[in-house]
Amino acid sequence: MIKAPLALTLLATSLIACTSTTAPSKTPIKSPTPPKTPTVALVLGGGGAKGFAHVGVIKVLEQNGIKPDLIVGTSSGSLVGSLYASGKSARELEDIATHVSNDELLDYTLSKQGFIEGIKLQNWVNAQVGNCPIEALPIRFAAIATNLSTTSANAQKTVFSTGDTGLAVRASSSVKGVFIAPRIQTSTGNHRYADGGLSSLVPVQTAKDMGAKIVIAVDLTAPASTSAHQKPDFWALIDQSLQVMPHRPMAELALADVIIRPEVGNTGTTDTVNRERIIKAGEVATMAKISAIKQALAH
Repeated sequence: MIKAPLALTLLATSLIACTSTTAPSKTPIKSPTPPKTPTVALVLGGGGAKGFAHVGVIKVLEQNGIKPDLIVGTSSGSLVGSLYASGKSARELEDIATHVSNDELLDYTLSKQGFIEGIKLQNWVNAQVGNCPIEALPIRFAAIATNLSTTSANAQKTVFSTGDTGLAVRASSSVKGVFIAPRIQTSTGNHRYADGGLSSLVPVQTAKDMGAKIVIAVDLTAPASTSAHQKPDFWALIDQSLQVMPHRPMAELALADVIIRPEVGNTGTTDTVNRERIIKAGEVATMAKISAIKQALAH
C-alpha cells in the first residue's frame, strides 16, 4: 500500500505534468532516458487557410494505419500538427477545423508591427493540448519559427522542440505585418520570432536532423486565389500575405521520401463548406500517394 504522503506527491506530480507555461527552448530538455529515434516523420508545411488540407492528409493516413513518430510543422502546419501530436484523432481534428471560429483565435490590436496580438491563438492551442508542453506531447513534435534578430536575407530558422506549445505555434504562425511577432527568451537571448515560412516553409531538413528515417511531406505552395464573387475572410487574407512573403528556396523538399501536394489553389473564404472542400483535397492527394507511402515504409 502506498503511504499517504507518497500518494499525494504522485498525484501532485501527475496534475502539474501538463500545466507548464514555460517558454519554448531550442535546446531539448535532458532526461535520463533519451527520446525514441523517430522512424516516420510527418512534415506539415505552411499555407494559411490551405492548412485545413493537413486534416485530410492525417485522416487518410490514420485510415491506413499509418501514424508518425515525429511531427514537424511550419505556420498552419504547426497549428494542426500540435493538436495531432497531443493525441487528437483525425475525426476530432476535422470537427475542430470545421467549427472553430475566427473569434476564438484572433485578438485584434493597433500596432505598427501588425494588427493581431496572437495571445488568443496561443491560449487556444494550449487549451486544446491540455496545457502540455511540447516535450510532454504523446507524439514528438517541433514547430518552426524565424528569428527576426537576423536580416531577411539570412533568416535564421529556429526549432522549438520543448516548452510552451501554444507560444511555439504562435511564433511559427506570426505572419509579418499581420501578427505582432512574440518575444521569447531562449538560451541564445530574448528575440522576436515570426512565421517559420520565412526560413523553412516545408521543414524536411529539421525532420531529418531529428532522426527521421522516412519523411512524408505536405507541400501547400500551390498559388492561392480568391473568386471575384467572394469576399476574402481572415484566412484568405493570410494566404495573400504569404504569397508576397520572401521564402527561401525549398531544396530541402527533395529530401522527403514522399511529397503530398493537395490541390488547394482557390481558397477564397473559409466558411464551413469551403473548409470541408480543402480537407477533402488533402484526402484525395494522400490517397493518390498511399501506395508510395506504404512502399517507403516497407523498406
